[in-house]
Amino acid sequence: MNEPKQENPAERISLRRLQQLALQLPPRDLEILRDLEKRRYMTSGQIARKHFTDASNDASAQRSANYVINRLQKHGLILSLTRRIGGIKGGSKGFVWSLTTSGCRLLHLDGETLPRYRAFEPSPRFVEHTLALSELDLQLRSINGITLMEIQLEPACWRDCNGVKLKPDLFAVTSDGEYEDHWFFEIDLATEAPCRIAQKCEQYEAYYRSGAEKIFPLVVWIVPDSRRKTSIQEQIAQSKTLKHKSIFTVITPDELEGLIRKGAAQ
Repeated sequence: MNEPKQENPAERISLRRLQQLALQLPPRDLEILRDLEKRRYMTSGQIARKHFTDASNDASAQRSANYVINRLQKHGLILSLTRRIGGIKGGSKGFVWSLTTSGCRLLHLDGETLPRYRAFEPSPRFVEHTLALSELDLQLRSINGITLMEIQLEPACWRDCNGVKLKPDLFAVTSDGEYEDHWFFEIDLATEAPCRIAQKCEQYEAYYRSGAEKIFPLVVWIVPDSRRKTSIQEQIAQSKTLKHKSIFTVITPDELEGLIRKGAAQ
């Protein structure tokens, strides 16, 4: 893998060159760029798992992904953050990638309004949260026997009804072939005080009472460990303001598949 570098405005690509690249790049390259625009950050390992499922094994998928990532980087369409997930031990899988301004421009050559986009070195917490959302997306897609019917990332998953504003991290609809389940997901990195979590639960309950959703999604807090899980569960259980506590559940990442298979109604 090439070493990461920061985006240099002087190296931005001309419109003519972007138009050439848009015609030359394989469809999978363009899908990776679109994915990075939606998710903002993904690791090399996540790109391999999402876009190279036709490989014979994980190692082959990563090699193919690294080849394409290198190509997109050399074209000036993506760049890597200066630090890896897992440090040097994380290997090439640990590089974190985002679009350059040129990469964003290439995706909007059809005359669509170009979103305000600027590549920057974000805070570690922002990166960790964004990558956790990408990981959740991948996990939902990889559960055998479960179909991901719909997925909305932020801000598409945000809700606003009669002044009640809600900003979940992700909304999804899954199906086991017989039942459909609706979910609001919140990624918790144990950086917020439990009382702040309770306050956001109150926002969810207010939205629940608005009746805006025909099928109200189960609100799932995904927390890093069992200790945090117990803390959040106690905060919700002891709240004197929450009246509909059954719309919330708290899990650790390794409990996600079991929850999805069981279904929101359970």
